[in-house]
Amino acid sequence: MEKIKNKFKKLAIKGIIVLLLPLILIVALFSDSSSDTTSDTSYMANFTTEQYNFVMEIVEYSYDFKAQYQILTSVTVAQAIEESGWGKSNLAVNAKNLFGMKGKGTAGSVKTSSGTYKKFNNWKESVEAHDKLLSNSNYRCSGITDYSLVLQALGRGGYCKGTAYPNKIKNHIESYNLTMFDNLSESDLVQVRNRTFGSGSGGNTGDVANKGDKNARLQFLFPNGTPSSESAMRGYLTTIKVEILDRNGNPSTANLTCHKSLAGSIQSAYKEMKAKGFRAYDNGCFNWRKMTNSTAMSNHSFGVAVDINPGYNPYVSGTSSSTWNNAPACYKIQGDIVAIWKKYGFYWGGDYKNIKDYMHFEYVSGSIKPGTKY
Repeated sequence: MEKIKNKFKKLAIKGIIVLLLPLILIVALFSDSSSDTTSDTSYMANFTTEQYNFVMEIVEYSYDFKAQYQILTSVTVAQAIEESGWGKSNLAVNAKNLFGMKGKGTAGSVKTSSGTYKKFNNWKESVEAHDKLLSNSNYRCSGITDYSLVLQALGRGGYCKGTAYPNKIKNHIESYNLTMFDNLSESDLVQVRNRTFGSGSGGNTGDVANKGDKNARLQFLFPNGTPSSESAMRGYLTTIKVEILDRNGNPSTANLTCHKSLAGSIQSAYKEMKAKGFRAYDNGCFNWRKMTNSTAMSNHSFGVAVDINPGYNPYVSGTSSSTWNNAPACYKIQGDIVAIWKKYGFYWGGDYKNIKDYMHFEYVSGSIKPGTKY
């Protein structure tokens, strides 16, 4: 009798496992997809302006040759960072050689104490030579979509000895999330070429990033002209979640509707404000309306302006505000908060000369006319 019980017990356990196994696999698959961070641009927030522009330039050149050589952009960028010191090495500056390639290049060669190196006319030629090298029969990296396999191929092909160099490249890729550049869309590439991708440029100085003029910014946002109605504008909008601290300093989120092309930058700016302890408890972006005390359209109508904590950061017809002057630091837009938004390419209403709009940040300075081709 005991044997029969044990037999049925074992059969029952097997049956449960068979039933649960598909569910376990489904959960595992969906868990992997939900943790994907390849589009997270917050890793670039600590780039200096020079570093940001260097990466964007190499990304741009990588895509110029992607169809021909099919080399992962993340690897090309990481190697350029490591071997040229962010484009500042003697070879990178004087010979336009980013990767320390020896021999004769498109512009001849240069001799140093450590050998004869290729000289190029520009960095673009250097990137092409690099990607062509990795696609040849020694390395066979064309079409490989896993950077760890590319790094293994570099070792096998004799590009490097040991694990020190591949580990450095791996560290750059993962530290800066460079895989975000491996599968860019056409609209992403437009941002790369305009140096407006992801977190924008700018170091810690608070200088305005993405310094193209108003027309250049509007061509980037609305290449076919600005919408002339709210219904037309909605095709350019997206609703995002931003990380905030609420009025009491507790972590929370807020929904904002903004221009699609600015979504990543706005999310990154909010994440940085939260890290500073700033309490962004009252937020707004898209609102199809006219400007205060004007017949011109507000930039909120185009999803390119953000207002934060108007109760403590008011709009005033003048050059000062006692409300803003006396606002608690955790709610007040000033100094380091302004610097964050400027880094992402936004102008601050507190810098206006004849009025003050302390709550207000906008990506395009000055009013935008609906239906206009810039």
